[in-house]
Amino acid sequence: MKNTIYILILSLLMTNCSSESNDNENSNPFSINLTPSVTSVVVDQAFTISISATEEIKELWVSTDNFATGGYAQRQFGTSYILNFNFDTLGQKTISVRAKNQNNVVSEKQVVISVSRGNALKINGVQVISFYGINTTYDSEFPATNPNHLADLRFGLSKNKLGNPLDNIYSPTYWYLSNVIDNQGSMTWDCSNDNLYLNPNAPLKFGLVDIDNGIAGADLLNGPPDYREISFTNYLVTKPTTITYTFPEINLEFKVFVEWAN
Repeated sequence: MKNTIYILILSLLMTNCSSESNDNENSNPFSINLTPSVTSVVVDQAFTISISATEEIKELWVSTDNFATGGYAQRQFGTSYILNFNFDTLGQKTISVRAKNQNNVVSEKQVVISVSRGNALKINGVQVISFYGINTTYDSEFPATNPNHLADLRFGLSKNKLGNPLDNIYSPTYWYLSNVIDNQGSMTWDCSNDNLYLNPNAPLKFGLVDIDNGIAGADLLNGPPDYREISFTNYLVTKPTTITYTFPEINLEFKVFVEWAN
């Protein structure tokens, strides 16, 4: 009888210990915490988000569109990591982070960052005055008497941008591609609704091409290089709304219409 009572008591104790152990496990699931260096930034301002996890992170995903277009991914981390960001569009930005532990348990958190204009410059338009080979034949299937022989123009802008938030590497990246103007046309583009904001101290690279069947058929800057770098730093005080850039060695001249911050 005593042995039976002892076994029952021991069984109850083991059950209670097991229950407490399960409770502890359930109350401490794998989770991550996100700590942004700031919650409000201006255009092109760099900032970081620090990730800390309760366990080692096996896989990590980062997205700025709630993973609608996938996201940046990396494998094998410790229990902490630092993400790098900057934005060149205005408004509220939601950054989503998913992490998976060694047992394939996933934890997800979000951070909301507010982006304001600050002293950012806004590009409202571009007008090309001349380019290499202007008024000559770029579409040889048409005779010179047919305006379709002229270049169909598209310009592009690139700047140094942060690529993957999992690293801190900036590289030249296409920032904007204009629509195509057929047969030279007015050679003027209105970009005022495209929200082209940038740090006025940052350089830009300008390119201009002839488009054939939807792809670049000829470089109109007679490259290499297939771009020319422009800067706004000489105009920070005078703040003109129209800036003309001239590169006589390739007969390139164009105007950039800008809006300065108040």
